[in-house]
Amino acid sequence: MSRVLIDRILNFEPLEGDWRELETIFENVFSSKNPEFYYPAIFGLFEKYPSEDGAGVFWSALHGMERVGNYEAELLRCFRRYPNEMSRIMLIRMRNSGLANVAGFPIEQLISS
Repeated sequence: MSRVLIDRILNFEPLEGDWRELETIFENVFSSKNPEFYYPAIFGLFEKYPSEDGAGVFWSALHGMERVGNYEAELLRCFRRYPNEMSRIMLIRMRNSGLANVAGFPIEQLISS
């Protein structure tokens, strides 16, 4: 697990609209032994850019977390702290897959507020 990688996520800023470096960072995260370690930083990035999808790069993180799993509690914390586009999308995807709750909290109640 790399503190350097966490710092790169938390301090990331696109250069002239170029988000490709973040794609490489996410590749490193999801090929690591414990991608879950990086979830708080990823959700922090979603909060930093609340109405963005990172020119599509945030979707790599979303798909990575869905594949690895165990992101629900962090998703709930993030959404309750600072609702943003990507966390809302994740909740809607969970609801659409048939889930009613995220970490014991009703998804419909979260996304309707």
